[in-house]
Amino acid sequence: MRGTAPLALLIVLAAGGSGCGEPAPLEIEGRPAGGPYAMHLTLDPAPLRPGQATTLTTRITTRRDQRPVQDLQVVHERVVHNFIVSLDFKDFAHIHHEDFRALTASDLAQATFSFPYTFPRAGRYRMVSEFTHRDRGWLKQFDFTVGDPVPAPQVEVDLSRERDFGPYRARLDVSPNVPVAGFETELVLTLMRDGEPVSNLELLLGSEVHVALWRIDGEHFGHAHSYTPHMAAMLSAMHDREVDAATRAKRMSEMMVAMIDMPAELVFPGPRVPVRLVFPAPGTYVVFLQAAPGGSPRVFDFMLDVVPYESGMDTTIDSMVTPADDHTVH
Repeated sequence: MRGTAPLALLIVLAAGGSGCGEPAPLEIEGRPAGGPYAMHLTLDPAPLRPGQATTLTTRITTRRDQRPVQDLQVVHERVVHNFIVSLDFKDFAHIHHEDFRALTASDLAQATFSFPYTFPRAGRYRMVSEFTHRDRGWLKQFDFTVGDPVPAPQVEVDLSRERDFGPYRARLDVSPNVPVAGFETELVLTLMRDGEPVSNLELLLGSEVHVALWRIDGEHFGHAHSYTPHMAAMLSAMHDREVDAATRAKRMSEMMVAMIDMPAELVFPGPRVPVRLVFPAPGTYVVFLQAAPGGSPRVFDFMLDVVPYESGMDTTIDSMVTPADDHTVH
């Protein structure tokens, strides 16, 4: 998962073609503030109303002179990934400009991107936007209220690890069984349909699974992907304890560049897909896993309790799906 970095992403919520008596554009600066960049967002129309189509337009600029940032990099087939979630965690979207229209030279020159979204219900929402520049990933988050102001949302916690999602039954295996903050955790998503293992997963934005997660207080966002043999090999080299910290840091930078340039490859057609990540702090997290059985994107969500580390605690991953496994259906 990538940590939040000192960029600013400003989202502007503007009523299209505003006339007399129409509300003025609402501008929001992404958090955390400061750093070398700013990003601006426009919501049209404002104020936000549930069930009403809204266009969100983002623009990334340098903070010093407000110039559009050039040479943004394409990662997992998109320039900016946007994750929208209601803060009761009942609604979720992973959305991009390119989902609706092709990027033009002008879009890239102005570092300006837009997409439509209809907020399904009134309430509090958070959006996290992620982009990559000069081989480094950046995150910014924005908060807004849809409809009239509402009290803080009540999150319903459900720690079941096997659930039905329409015609699919999804199971989430976790190793170690109780995740420990600060240590690597393996999640394995297993999908069944009509009692049969799913074997027709297709790549979704260059990966079999995209994972987005938050702690249920809305903090500690993370974004991860399926754990492939190529990724395992790169991480093994990075974690070599025979080398010093500076060399490991250099390998991490090189790994990030390699991952950006890595061609998409379908490794896990189903029914199981592994993901590895590190939860940064204790608490209850909601984990959204996106996959595309038969090429149709679907979201499978679970909640996990993550505990603080205590001396003597077993933090070892007992790999349920390893890169060396035969990933055929059986």
